[in-house]
Amino acid sequence: MQHWLDKLTDLAAIHGDESILTEGLADLAQHFGFAGYAYLHIQHKHTIAVTNYHREWQSTYFEKKFEKLDPVVKCAKSRKRLFAWSAEQDRARLSKEERDFYALAADFAIRSGVTVPIKTANGSMSMFTLASERPSMDLDHEIDAVAAAAAVGQIHARISFLQTTPTVEDAAWLDPKEATYLRWIAVGMTMEEIADIEGTKYNSVRVKLREAMKRFDVRSKAHLTALAIRRKLM
Repeated sequence: MQHWLDKLTDLAAIHGDESILTEGLADLAQHFGFAGYAYLHIQHKHTIAVTNYHREWQSTYFEKKFEKLDPVVKCAKSRKRLFAWSAEQDRARLSKEERDFYALAADFAIRSGVTVPIKTANGSMSMFTLASERPSMDLDHEIDAVAAAAAVGQIHARISFLQTTPTVEDAAWLDPKEATYLRWIAVGMTMEEIADIEGTKYNSVRVKLREAMKRFDVRSKAHLTALAIRRKLM
């Protein structure tokens, strides 16, 4: 098991675009006998993934907001260090909803795996998982948890530096008026100024932006604008 960490560290140092990185991660997973890999970055109110899991599973996972139910995510948040997991071995302590989740994941060859979570900037968390179709995962007790966190930290930095396009992320959208108003907010305009420029009422601008803030579950126009820019919605 230690060997795949060495390869992960080497991969983080390879120059190239995001396709080189994602292809390298897929090759690493296959070489070491795993069904696939998943990098999950969980920020406040926003989750993205870079993964080669089956497309249908990716879509289902985000549409149903499974990151809130996923026992692996819950364990990553509580343990905060490398761990192995198995739907079969963990079954006794799982809720019915969690067992149903694992049963669905098994349809896509995800039955066990090893996960390395790390703390990232601004209260966020990243985690890297290698998943297996085997019913259980025997984790080498000699594996260095610090080395694992360091390797995943380098992969996280590489993905961030390359601004890697997420394979899948939370659904989000702005209607044309919301996008227009936020573009003006981004260049420093007030809502009163936006209403004047766009030939509408102040209350119309305020209501539109409030609707968008509620949809994104944020509390400020600044946060909404930052999310919209990050996700290229405007």
